[in-house]
Amino acid sequence: MSHRSRLRRLALVSAGGARMRRGLAIGLTVLFIGNGAVMLAAPYPWYLMVPGVVLTGPFNDHFVRDIGAAYLACGVATALGALDLRRHAGAIIVAATFQGLHATIHLITPFCGAGAPWPLLARDFPGVFLPTAAVIWLAVVAFRPVKGDSQ
Repeated sequence: MSHRSRLRRLALVSAGGARMRRGLAIGLTVLFIGNGAVMLAAPYPWYLMVPGVVLTGPFNDHFVRDIGAAYLACGVATALGALDLRRHAGAIIVAATFQGLHATIHLITPFCGAGAPWPLLARDFPGVFLPTAAVIWLAVVAFRPVKGDSQ
């Protein structure tokens, strides 16, 4: 393989990686803003609709809306990351921090009850742990040095 074709292949992989990161950031934006908006606009239906939430305690309108505001902030952060991940790395870190702390609570809480934790962890995997892993990955990538950068 010639030097020129290796460079072309590297450029395509880089461009594909950037598209993947942007697509992931856009997907997280839709998820976070959608969830936050429903929590703010219709907190009681959200409380009843999301699996397992009713098991966490009685409905608290103010609390659901507070967490909805945090989700909206995460959505704004990932939207900025979709525009320019490196430039808005700080915003991505804030979203990753909230999501990471939120996921930690969801990771610890199932082990505090009398029942088996595994069904609760499995229930939370798609809606809590997966988005958290994705936004943390975006935060790591945002601060990863670019090859050839002389900083």
